[in-house]
Amino acid sequence: MKHRVFLIATLFCLALGGVCSCSQEEDASSSRSAQSAARPDLNDPEQRAELIENLSECFLFWESLDDIQIDENGKILTPTLAESLEEWRQAAGLTKEDMTDIFARIIREHLAELETAPDSDRIPDMYFRAQWYLKNYPLPQEEFMALVRKTVDLDPDHGGDLAYSYIKTYPDWIFDDGTFVEIAERVHSSMMSISSLLEDMFNQIGKETDEARKKKLLDKAFEWALRDDNLENFVFLDRLLLDHDKKRYATHPGRKLQLEKDLKCHEEAKRYDWVYRRTKYALEHFGEGDEAFEMLYKMDTDLKLRDGEWERAERKRREREHMEEMKKAGKDPRSVYSKEYLEEIYRD
Repeated sequence: MKHRVFLIATLFCLALGGVCSCSQEEDASSSRSAQSAARPDLNDPEQRAELIENLSECFLFWESLDDIQIDENGKILTPTLAESLEEWRQAAGLTKEDMTDIFARIIREHLAELETAPDSDRIPDMYFRAQWYLKNYPLPQEEFMALVRKTVDLDPDHGGDLAYSYIKTYPDWIFDDGTFVEIAERVHSSMMSISSLLEDMFNQIGKETDEARKKKLLDKAFEWALRDDNLENFVFLDRLLLDHDKKRYATHPGRKLQLEKDLKCHEEAKRYDWVYRRTKYALEHFGEGDEAFEMLYKMDTDLKLRDGEWERAERKRREREHMEEMKKAGKDPRSVYSKEYLEEIYRD
C-alpha cells in the first residue's frame, strides 16, 4: 500500500507537468502506465525545461513528506528520495542515461554561467540536487572526475556534494587519496570532508571480500593512521586497524608514538573525555596481549563505558536535528546513513 501511494504521487507530479497523465487505479495498471510513458525529447529546449520543472516540483513534494515512518520492529517504511526518483524516471519514460544527461547538463550549465558571471548569486534549485543524485546515474569515471575538478575550481562553496557523489560511485578514489584530501580541504561542505573520506575508507575495508584489494585498502589506512599531523584520524583508524590488521599494526612503534602524542594533546588541553581514557589505557597496556586488547575493544564499542543514558539520549537528539537540517537542504538522510543506523536514531 505504501509503495502504491508513492507511485501514484509520482505519476501525479508528472501529470502536473504535462509529461503524462494517469488515473488512480490498481497497482498493476499504474505500473503499466509508468512503463509505457512516451519518452520526452531532451534535445527539445521546451520539453527539457518542462521536464526539469516537473522534476523540481516532485522533489519539493517528496521532501515535504518529512515523517519517516517506522513499523513496530523499527523497520523504515518510507521510500527514500532515490527510490521515488527512480519511479519518476520510469513513469516519465526516461532511460538511466537520460537522467545522467539531465543532471550533468544542469551542473555544466550553471558552471558556464559562473565562468561568465562569477559573482552571480543565482543558484538553480536543481543544481544542488543534480550534484547529489548524479551518483545514482553516474558519468563515466574520467568524465565524472573532470566535472568534479571544474566544479570545485569554479564553485568551492557548493562543490562538495558532487565530490561526495564521486567517491560513493568510484571507490578506488582511495588510491588517489591525495587528490581528495586536497578537494576536502578546498570545499566548504560537511558532506565532503576528511571525516567523510575516513568513513568511506572504514566502510570499504569492513565490506571488502577480495583479499588483495583489502590489503591495499589497509595499507592506505595504515599510512593515514601513522601520519604525524592527523591525531584525530589516528584515533578513528586505530580501532579499524586493530580489527583488520592487528598482527602488523598492534605493536608497531609508530602506533605507540601516535598514542603518546594524543595523550599529551589531551593533557595539555585538560580534555579528559573517553578518547583520553581510551588512549591512556592503550598506552599503559601497550603490547600486553589479548586481555588488554579485549578491554580496549569494549572501550571502543560499548557505549556504557563512554557515557551514561542521558548522554546517549542527547546524542540521538542531536543526530535527529542534524537529519532534519539535511532534509530541509534537500538531502535525504537515507542516502547517506544505513537504514539500521536511522532506525536506531529514531527508536525511542
